Amino acid sequence: MYTIKRGGAYDRFIMLIEAFLERGCEVHCLSLTPIQIRHPFFHNHVAYWPFSKMNTWQARLFVVSIFPLWALWSGWRNKIDLIVAFGILYAFIQGFSKYLLRKPMVTLIRGDSSFGLRMRNTYPGLLYLNCRIESLGLRFSDSIITNSGGLREEISKKLKTRRHIDVKVLPNNIPTIPVPDPQDLIPTRARYGIPEDAKVLITAGVLNRGKNIETLISCLAKIEMENLHLLITGDGSTKDDFPYREFLEGLTRDLKVENRVHFPGWVEKEELSRIYAASDLFILPSMNEGMPNAMLEALGSDLPCLGSNIPGIRDILYYEELMFDPTDEQAIVNKINQVFSDVKFFNRIRELCRERKQAFTFDWKQKIFQTITEGISSPEAN
Repeated sequence: MYTIKRGGAYDRFIMLIEAFLERGCEVHCLSLTPIQIRHPFFHNHVAYWPFSKMNTWQARLFVVSIFPLWALWSGWRNKIDLIVAFGILYAFIQGFSKYLLRKPMVTLIRGDSSFGLRMRNTYPGLLYLNCRIESLGLRFSDSIITNSGGLREEISKKLKTRRHIDVKVLPNNIPTIPVPDPQDLIPTRARYGIPEDAKVLITAGVLNRGKNIETLISCLAKIEMENLHLLITGDGSTKDDFPYREFLEGLTRDLKVENRVHFPGWVEKEELSRIYAASDLFILPSMNEGMPNAMLEALGSDLPCLGSNIPGIRDILYYEELMFDPTDEQAIVNKINQVFSDVKFFNRIRELCRERKQAFTFDWKQKIFQTITEGISSPEAN
């Protein structure tokens, strides 16, 4: 069951489906929008959406009220053997089916779903409701798989006495990345108005307030390098995210760096690989992350990376030299300045990133299939 169609989480969702299909499993997927997979064993059950416009909470209430019965009917009709929930909300929704159909349920958690609501100053009553839904979703699960040690600790705290629920960690891997033509470097920069001799920072992913991009823009204005440009690749994944990009664009004008900050929006994987090849440093100043695919893709492209010293990013970068406090603008400014002014430091950063790349080079589809299916038995057998 899934709803969003942009970003690294969606990419992992598609990989999850492919992992089961490639091993001969029949997959029934409930979604609000069509999933672009064509396979004889894949059955996409798309919900009828009764409203032309709906905000995030209206959508959640619609899903919570309608999907449990729909999931139960679909599961019974198609004689399913296993329920996989891609998120805590979906675990809550499918808990009804789990108990009535007596089938095991595995929940995949990719990040803190409450963080975005807190960043948007959501009404306390709705935050409480979301917290209760999350708590029940966790308790309904037979097994939980997350992508970082930090998230596992947070989930274990929320489970409290429910220690019998197995919480496993499977990190994201570096996905297959197209290899760009070296001759594309100059044309790629030209497409985005970046001079041939410029130094280029890039950040990428779903644009929302948790990404803390405003801090990066403020840092750019403080760095005394007139030829330093910033590419902000990506966009919002929901309507609630879209005003954030407008805010960032306004900030570049206020700080008079609009000529050095570029917003390509969403780009295809081939174009993203060309952008990485045309950049000098990937940087992610997020306040909260699961395990960002954009950073893993940058590592896979042999692009040096810096990021916030927070769970998720810390699991990827590991070394203190590669991290910074996302609330300390001056520390970020100093780190970027050192990268471009100290050749020895730059080479050290590049060497550490190449080392970290090796830790995330593995077959994720095989691992996720094994992790989901190992030790799973139907409640009917109990």
